[in-house]
Amino acid sequence: MEQAAQGEKNVSQGPRTYDEIVNDSLATVEEKRQAKADSLLGHMAALLAQRGDSTHLQLLLLVRNAVIEYDDESRTDDLWLEIDPQNESAFTAEARELLNSVFERVSGRLDYGVSWLGFRETLPSVGPDWRERLQEMMSADRPTNMARRTMPEKPQWTLDGLAFTNFGERRVYQALKHLQEKELAPEETISIFPLPNGRVSGHTWEPDMIVTYRGRAGVLEIDGPNHRVRRAMDTSRDHLLRDAGIAYVDRIPVEAIDDPQELLTVLKRFLRRLRECP
Repeated sequence: MEQAAQGEKNVSQGPRTYDEIVNDSLATVEEKRQAKADSLLGHMAALLAQRGDSTHLQLLLLVRNAVIEYDDESRTDDLWLEIDPQNESAFTAEARELLNSVFERVSGRLDYGVSWLGFRETLPSVGPDWRERLQEMMSADRPTNMARRTMPEKPQWTLDGLAFTNFGERRVYQALKHLQEKELAPEETISIFPLPNGRVSGHTWEPDMIVTYRGRAGVLEIDGPNHRVRRAMDTSRDHLLRDAGIAYVDRIPVEAIDDPQELLTVLKRFLRRLRECP
């Protein structure tokens, strides 16, 4: 009973911090490594934001994954930052050198035992049916928003011919679709674009949702459970999106995903603020 009560208390306190995961005796080695990798990336971004270095901060926004892997030869844990192929050219030798210096400063302070930083292309997951999946994705009836996320495995979350990377994205889409078809008048309803492949000056990004309403375009991002350290990165990206013509950027807290009424309230507030943008 006492353990259950403690568990409920922890849930009510919100997502665990990186330190809590790293020091949790019940966490797996893989869970601890991923927490360290995310923490290192987030702290690097926060340090660059603190310095006012938006140029290199924007590069970290392009990182798809941060992964810690053990190197048998050097017997060390190494941090790899994985980048989509179309963004790799932005990571010049000078940029990598500066990011390495930032990494050394952060890793020395956090003392995770990770002393080397590398950069590499993202590698898609494939299964035995990769030929069929690629042929299907090249055909006209593939999900229409998969231009960038062309992973060969069959998408797990789909709806209306669109693919989503997780359940939360699909839940938000369903709530927006409800507003679109059930609550808004046909002559002033919304358009919904999940996971659009887009580009702003110097960067290719993929917002969770773009919504158009009354002649304005807004971006919706869905926060994950470990969002706190990445807030500086998000702020920089928001500024770039607004400079590029996006009228309003908002975020949906992960807690709202499981509460239909709260989710609708958040989305209605988003549409109201988007409508009121100058």
